[in-house]
Amino acid sequence: MITDIKQGEYGIEGKLYSEIFGTNIDVMIEDGASIGYAQRCAEHFNNMTDKMLDTICRGAKAYCLDFMELAEGDWDNELTIQVTPETPALEMLKCFKPTVFIIEKPDDENKIGYQLECSCDWEIEHGMEFDILDDKVVYLSSFNGHSPWLEYDENDWNYINKI
Repeated sequence: MITDIKQGEYGIEGKLYSEIFGTNIDVMIEDGASIGYAQRCAEHFNNMTDKMLDTICRGAKAYCLDFMELAEGDWDNELTIQVTPETPALEMLKCFKPTVFIIEKPDDENKIGYQLECSCDWEIEHGMEFDILDDKVVYLSSFNGHSPWLEYDENDWNYINKI
């Protein structure tokens, strides 16, 4: 349930307690999205299926491993856990934290669509973003302010395509 709802500089703002991550997340409801729709999105997020959570964690692991390979040891970020190809996917929950829950005007109010901006251990500057459309993770990579409503192709930077 989104609480502390008020008009902010860029739309409606609020707070959402994430049961999965055990933390409060800032909420941004863009113009054109109703509070009722945003509440449905928040409920969907807090009741995400184990399959969706596993997909997010596997995508985060692929992103982290790729980032470490590209950096070739030329970075000084300290990971909360050691991440290797053998690391169980759900262990990745220790390495990232949602910071902003974003709901934009839906293309179809009968579908649930939202995005999460996250901080993560491996990519301090750009963080991580994952976008959900209904019960599918459609995008996971660095935060780019994408949208769950976009048509995503098979590009290498969408780590959902690598799992």
